[in-house]
Amino acid sequence: MKKIRLLGMYYSPGYCDMLGGRHGTSLQKQESGEWVIVSTASEDHNSPTVTTTYSVLPEALAEFETFLNKKKILSLSKRPKSDMFITDYSPWSYSFDYETTSFGKDKRSYCSFGEYLNYSKRDRELLDELSKRFAGLYGEKLSETVEEDR
Repeated sequence: MKKIRLLGMYYSPGYCDMLGGRHGTSLQKQESGEWVIVSTASEDHNSPTVTTTYSVLPEALAEFETFLNKKKILSLSKRPKSDMFITDYSPWSYSFDYETTSFGKDKRSYCSFGEYLNYSKRDRELLDELSKRFAGLYGEKLSETVEEDR
């Protein structure tokens, strides 16, 4: 697999959403060139949506991108589909926007994988490491907003 340059990432944890809850975290590059993590959560239809933004240190991001490349994380998307499916549950998932260079030309791509694939024991260990490394990107809390109406 070619070396990737991360353009953005989104993570959604597995959760039951029968009451309208939603949760998600994105890693985003700002127009200023700085990276941030934006976390959005609402427990149910009647709860406010809380959006929290955190800084990401450039060194931490560089280490994370190196990890993604070295461990070939995006290859997890090639695992076979499982026969598991739950109708009242939002499965966990990861999505990546990235760029590669081939023959001097940049190519933008997208990749995602989630709970409903068959993962080996080694894959699950890698997913645990991905989760820990992603959690390690959180820096200083920059802002928090509460939106009452959904």
